[in-house]
Amino acid sequence: MKRLSKKKIILLSILTVIILLFFFLSTIVKNYLVNHSEELIGRKLEIAELHFNYAEVSVRVNGLCLYESNDADQFVSFNELYVNISPWKLISGEYSVSQIYLDGLNVSIIQDSVGFNFDDLLVSEEEIPDTVQANQESKTTKFSIYDIEIKNGYIAYFDKQKDNLLDLKNINLDLPLIAWDNQKSEMGVDFSIGGEGNVGINANVDHATERYMIDLKVTDINIKPFMAYVKDYIKISSMEGKMNTSLKINGSMIDFMDVFVKGSTSLQDFSLNDLEGKRFLAAKSTNVNLDSLNIGTSHYEIGKIVMEEPEIYATLFKENTNFERIFEPVMIVDTAELAKVEQDSLKQDQALFYAIDSVIVKGGLLQFSDKTLNRDFVYDIKDIALNLGRLTETSDNVPLSYLMNLNGGGKLKGSLNFNLQEVHDFNLRARLTGLELMSFSPYTEFYIARPITQGTFNYHCSIDMKPDHMDNQNNIKISEFDFGKKTKDPNTIKAPVRLALYLLKDQNDIIQFDLPVSGNPNEPDFKLGRIIWKTLMNFLVKTAAKPFGILGSITGTNPEDIETIQLNYTSVSLDDKEKSTLKDISEILQKKNELVFSFTQETDTKQERNYLILEDCVNDYFKSRSEEMPNLKSKKLENWANQSSEFRNYLVKDSTEVSKSLVELCFEKIGNVKANQMLDSLIKERNKEITSYLLDSLQVPQDNFIVKTADLRNLSDQQKKPKFRVEVSIK
Repeated sequence: MKRLSKKKIILLSILTVIILLFFFLSTIVKNYLVNHSEELIGRKLEIAELHFNYAEVSVRVNGLCLYESNDADQFVSFNELYVNISPWKLISGEYSVSQIYLDGLNVSIIQDSVGFNFDDLLVSEEEIPDTVQANQESKTTKFSIYDIEIKNGYIAYFDKQKDNLLDLKNINLDLPLIAWDNQKSEMGVDFSIGGEGNVGINANVDHATERYMIDLKVTDINIKPFMAYVKDYIKISSMEGKMNTSLKINGSMIDFMDVFVKGSTSLQDFSLNDLEGKRFLAAKSTNVNLDSLNIGTSHYEIGKIVMEEPEIYATLFKENTNFERIFEPVMIVDTAELAKVEQDSLKQDQALFYAIDSVIVKGGLLQFSDKTLNRDFVYDIKDIALNLGRLTETSDNVPLSYLMNLNGGGKLKGSLNFNLQEVHDFNLRARLTGLELMSFSPYTEFYIARPITQGTFNYHCSIDMKPDHMDNQNNIKISEFDFGKKTKDPNTIKAPVRLALYLLKDQNDIIQFDLPVSGNPNEPDFKLGRIIWKTLMNFLVKTAAKPFGILGSITGTNPEDIETIQLNYTSVSLDDKEKSTLKDISEILQKKNELVFSFTQETDTKQERNYLILEDCVNDYFKSRSEEMPNLKSKKLENWANQSSEFRNYLVKDSTEVSKSLVELCFEKIGNVKANQMLDSLIKERNKEITSYLLDSLQVPQDNFIVKTADLRNLSDQQKKPKFRVEVSIK
């Protein structure tokens, strides 16, 4: 057997050592990095697997986790990282990577008042040697990175100061090439925000023209996580909504103001609540088409804006409004700073161009509350429909049409054409029909110490305004208007009303007049609104007489007996007196068949509900004793209940309830839900009872009467009795 020479043995040994070194190099490097990570970067590091592929000149890392400085929480982790290097390009002085693949990246970013949780990993400029900085500035680094791909990434950003978490899920990035000399770059990235939201970005950069193009698509992004930052500007307790956006952005890499934007954006199921948890702004959907926005040239063209079911809740307090309270942070501005902003805005506005193709509002709601009166006034304007025509900063004829339903069944519709160049150049047409005046009792009680108990208001208005002349025509018709008795309110206006009402009303109890107004808008004392309102108030405050005098004479009936059909608390069926009143009304209709009688139910909902729950409890009490309940109603039943110790003992469960009133005990037994159900059922049954008697027993035609329920929220104290208020109108 031929023996190897000493020289060959040495060479073979060296080769074996090199092979073994390369074979175990990945394990050696992995163990070194893991065991010395705190010395190298100051953080604990874990690596499940690390492999070098010498044939492909690549490295693969699996199961890497870099911990926070506390060595317990994860900062960065990923499932797999694959990097394929192209070493042959080093010959020409270019650093090249042919592929980077990263799967399952998980990053946790935390920010507090001091900084970020990765600040300790960054190297400050002071720590970089001057020679390194000089070399970086003097020599251009040649590099190229191909096929960058990130899959299933997750980034969580937690702002400790705001106590707010924003997480990006399912992050996917596709970047074909990054190079020092490539003329064009492309990138695609998409990720999820929250449970349903998704963001997709496709970007192209043209290095030759130094411009970029971005295609941005945002779907179902929940805006709630951004509330923490909005609260710096408005005082809110909650913010809800989902945003969808599709934009194409074309901009310059040199001039950041040279940006052109086109696309559309929408916000669905939007709502804002104030600090008390009350809603003040909402909309089912808001869609905006952006035809073209050019930031650099201040040229903004917006297409159609459509708002569906927007809601505004406005409240007037004695000191301010709810909107002033909510937007207080942005309304507090230094006077000098505001003057500077106005000056800058004036300079910018000289070249500003904007255009809005149209604004459409569907199914809007405005609820207005006035808390400056002796009692709160609440009013709903529903089904608001607006259609605003093309609007630009130079428009001299902008058309607006509107339609809305008012609280209690009234309707307002009309049109407006206005000139943005001249505030005194417009024409207005408005038609208000069927406005129930009873809802405005809080105002009349405050000003003249009398509630409005009934009345319908119709108003036709036309205004033709020019800078030097105004022509205004007003046609006002008030049907069945009546004031109640004087209240204890400290009224502001004192005027005799009964005689004036008698002179104003015609035989049909209608007040109707035309009010033409003309003048010169340039006169300093010209106030159109004040003229119209003062004239109208003169009619309203004088109206006080009863409207049933003529009708009562037809049947020889006391007019007051026809005005009201009194009811008993908790009773549904009509008694003889109530039926007699309805018979008198049917006789009037036989002679005046053009009339329409309205029967509006009113009651004290609190007292009615108390009697209902008391009846229910008494009924249960006698059932438990297998006895028949006595035929007692309202006050008599209340007296019996107060005198019956056995009944009270039946309601009291333990010693803590001994001091409670019967109403409190009954309410605890019945519950709020059932109590409201019984009240609603009673009101509906009364309406059915009177309808049935008029139709079936008296044969009154359906088109001669209306049965309805009053706006129970705004009833005055003197109206809070169980009754049907009777009004008369003409077909």
